[in-house]
Amino acid sequence: MHAKAGTQRGRPAPWLYLFGVLAWTWTLYGIVALTGQQLFQFPAVLLALLGALGPSTVAGILVAAGRWDPALDENVGAFFRRAFDPRVLPWRWCLVILSLILILVLTPVLLDTSVLREVGLFERGPSVFVIIGFVFGALEEPGWRGYAQEGLQRRLSVLAASLVVGVFWAAWHLPLFFITGTYQAGLGVGTAAFWSFQLAIVVGCPTFAWLYNATDRVTLAAVLCHGVANVARELVPDVSNVAEVGVEAAVAAAITLLSWGLMHRSRPVPE
Repeated sequence: MHAKAGTQRGRPAPWLYLFGVLAWTWTLYGIVALTGQQLFQFPAVLLALLGALGPSTVAGILVAAGRWDPALDENVGAFFRRAFDPRVLPWRWCLVILSLILILVLTPVLLDTSVLREVGLFERGPSVFVIIGFVFGALEEPGWRGYAQEGLQRRLSVLAASLVVGVFWAAWHLPLFFITGTYQAGLGVGTAAFWSFQLAIVVGCPTFAWLYNATDRVTLAAVLCHGVANVARELVPDVSNVAEVGVEAAVAAAITLLSWGLMHRSRPVPE
């Protein structure tokens, strides 16, 4: 028993992470949904906050428990520095990320001519959702990309690993559709908007995986892309979900084709 346990230390546990984060967040979000409270009522807001912290919290626990590669991060602090220390990301990548966000956010609006004609290109959403979108979008990435993507892509290709992460990431959002006051609850369960939202998450994951790997495993690239994109989407009008899915898929397909060598191989050890 001791020998077997010893062989597991120093190795990522992506499947343990993926099912663990679902258990963490579904439990907390599930309690909120069962209470029937509005999102910003107490104690629902506290439970929702703890649930949203699931991706980073579970990742941090596993790294602290030794289920991580010390050649990449020697401790929990180093793991999170790759996600939040601005010094780890060259400035040129900030321009790449900004360009990606503009394409992903503005193109669906430009394609939806009826919305563009009636509302225009910009329509600011509630300030609280601008803040929440940035903070919690950014806080998800140490888990999804920094831990799960990294662990899976050592066994699968980068592309395959990203799609697996995408399925779990979409499933992670499911309880939000049952919590009053969330954006997801407004879409409804089983509607066309519901399926488009979930599909957009999955097809957008190769883009995040590419950013993570093209920057040489800098989680901050995905953190910035997720957080700033959430803010940008609060500054434009809501458009056809089909348009959003189409743009996400087109960008991911283009990146996958242009980075064929990177996306279609595994990355078993840090380079």
